[in-house]
Amino acid sequence: MDNNIKLVTNSALLWVNLLVLVAIFVALIYLIKYYRTRLRGQALLLKSLQDDSNAFRYLIETAHEGIAVVQDTKLAYINPRMCQMSGYNEKELLALASFLPLIHPSARDAMLANYKRRLAGEKAPQRYESLFLRKNGNSYPIEISGVSIVWQGRSATLNMLTDISYRKSLEKKMQQLAHHDSLTGLLNRTALNECLEQAVAQAKEKNTSFTLLFFDLNKFKEVNDTYGHGVGDSLLQQVTERLKPLFRDSDTFARLGGDEFVVLLTQVNNKQNLEQSMERINAAMQPPFHIQGHEITSHLSQGAATFPEDGTTAKDLLSHADKNMYANKRTYYESH
Repeated sequence: MDNNIKLVTNSALLWVNLLVLVAIFVALIYLIKYYRTRLRGQALLLKSLQDDSNAFRYLIETAHEGIAVVQDTKLAYINPRMCQMSGYNEKELLALASFLPLIHPSARDAMLANYKRRLAGEKAPQRYESLFLRKNGNSYPIEISGVSIVWQGRSATLNMLTDISYRKSLEKKMQQLAHHDSLTGLLNRTALNECLEQAVAQAKEKNTSFTLLFFDLNKFKEVNDTYGHGVGDSLLQQVTERLKPLFRDSDTFARLGGDEFVVLLTQVNNKQNLEQSMERINAAMQPPFHIQGHEITSHLSQGAATFPEDGTTAKDLLSHADKNMYANKRTYYESH
């Protein structure tokens, strides 16, 4: 009886131990699979992070904008575009004592002040234009935006810079087209009116005077009809170049359109000076013009108006000078 009980007990213990071993074996298999899954997931995560990092680095290194991290006023990081823009190589940029040599002297104080405000958490322009210097000393305009960041555990600023030389060049050309005559390069009617308004305001304030001289070419239509508009355009250009040296830098020489010109003479304020100016213009027009194998003689009709005797507004002065010019033209045609 006792032997049977012992046999049953030993058999039960054997099964229990076997079940425990099976359970342990199953648990080990599960743990192995679990850790393999975890390791595979971590590997995928690391690869994803590495891919993201590589993609981010690619974007930074191929960016059209210059990117620079500034810490303690020194360049702590720069991308290749910063080297292209500045003319320095990476080693030279990182070796600079500060970022200030990259800034035009006229803009250094403002740039340094904005940098310090950002670091202090104070309000600073987020995006603005400034003037930078290349390694060769040439200046170029940039548009910069910056934010404060933490770089390797310490405060710094992250800056993105765009070379806007091309945009500024276009703006200058647009300004030129808006205020200058495309044929002669002189100021156009719009610009003349602005200058004339300013001259009137200054003359009223300072109690001074000035003279407006209006002239056009006699028989200009005949030149166009006989030789063609190309020759007529060349004549207008040569007239402009011949008369330019007669005027001071303070004078305003403009083309209203067609063959009509106006000169704002700031230092001609009496009849004698006016007559001398008109005589110099007539004398300059005496030699014939040589254009495309043609010899062309051209004369001017002139009319003047003086502030404030002949008008106190830009419109009145132009009208008075125009009337005097046409009176002079009638006299010319009557004698020719």
